[in-house]
Amino acid sequence: MSLNSAGYLIKDAFSGMRKDMKNTLISLGTMFATMILIAVAYLVYMNENKLIDDTKDRSSNIVAYVDVNVPDDTAVKMGYEVEKITGVTSSTYRDKEYAVNLAKSMNPIMVEGFSDEVLRTIYPAYFVVTFDDVSMVESIVHSLQKIQGIEEISVNQYAKAKARDAQIYKAVAILAVILIVEFSVFLMMNTTKLMMYSKRTEISIMKYVGAKNNFIRAPFAMRGIFTAVLAVALTMLVVYIAYPAFIKSMNTLESGFSFISFEFLYQELLGILLIIGIFIGLCGSSASMKKYLDV
Repeated sequence: MSLNSAGYLIKDAFSGMRKDMKNTLISLGTMFATMILIAVAYLVYMNENKLIDDTKDRSSNIVAYVDVNVPDDTAVKMGYEVEKITGVTSSTYRDKEYAVNLAKSMNPIMVEGFSDEVLRTIYPAYFVVTFDDVSMVESIVHSLQKIQGIEEISVNQYAKAKARDAQIYKAVAILAVILIVEFSVFLMMNTTKLMMYSKRTEISIMKYVGAKNNFIRAPFAMRGIFTAVLAVALTMLVVYIAYPAFIKSMNTLESGFSFISFEFLYQELLGILLIIGIFIGLCGSSASMKKYLDV
């Protein structure tokens, strides 16, 4: 395609969009709504993926609390017994000092007014025991209970449930994107049919004078691309404003989850929206033209 032809197609596409402003706005609104929904689904997918990664280690662990009367040097030696248990992949010892500092950072009001010496009698040292095979949990717990000095054992079921829910949300987000794209292509096809119907006489004349189908399709395809690019630009602007505000509001509520910053997402999100948007624009325009090109 020559530069003159490309220039003509771009000029004709813009001219057609201005003349048929009603259908142009309908197409733009449809594409914009689609891009917003896809952006939301993408953000949900990425953040749920992060949630799974964040809870992966915690979801496969057992916390074994040491009796507060057990000295630190004895507790460290207990760690060797813990690591010998069949099914245990690693064991991390957290002393009383660590437990006290963790309590201070997580809930300072609860520990206010207590000295560190008193807190060390309240918050015990503990072992974080990790494993790969969930079926070994009961066996590991039973073995831990036999170790002298282990007072209490806690299996982290909450993190497992959280990670499982995140997997479900990811699957829903993927399914939502597929359904949104299919529905958007259908809407774009109907909008393009309206444009084609309004130009049916002009298209028939062009066909009779020998115009190729691709030459007739090109301006409508360009409209689809321009509409997609404009809708993506508007979507990125909305996400740029709304997403950080959403993160800020969630942090205010102390949700306990750290959302992915927009700076780490915008390039990939922009690429995905452009690819899907242009795909919808081209499919929507080309799939609805066959009837009017068969002259």
